[in-house]
Amino acid sequence: MSNDNRNEPDHERLKALSDTLADMKAKDDAESARQAGIRKDADNMSNGVRAGAELVTCMVAGGLIGWGLDKWLETKPVFLIIFLLAGIFTGFWEVYRITQNAGSSVGFARLHQDEKTAKKPAEKD
Repeated sequence: MSNDNRNEPDHERLKALSDTLADMKAKDDAESARQAGIRKDADNMSNGVRAGAELVTCMVAGGLIGWGLDKWLETKPVFLIIFLLAGIFTGFWEVYRITQNAGSSVGFARLHQDEKTAKKPAEKD
């Protein structure tokens, strides 16, 4: 009987310690989730800025190349129109690549392989 009395305070201390650890873990999990949300928002903002910069840069580069060729070859704005359209197409292609995360792996073969793997039904053993 004396052992039971002596162990009761230990059980209470263990319970209090367990509760304290659970509270600390819950706070840590909440902080980790908040930090993950902040990182995701920052990544999305970074991708948006990058996509906009790629679009504008491609259009300006295409226009300048076309304008320079027209000046050099003394032609009407034929090259300006051609290269401006090429720059616009390239800019939109880059925006598509950025938004689809196609540039995060080496080549497009991996992207198509990941799509096939995702669509394949689970194999039964």
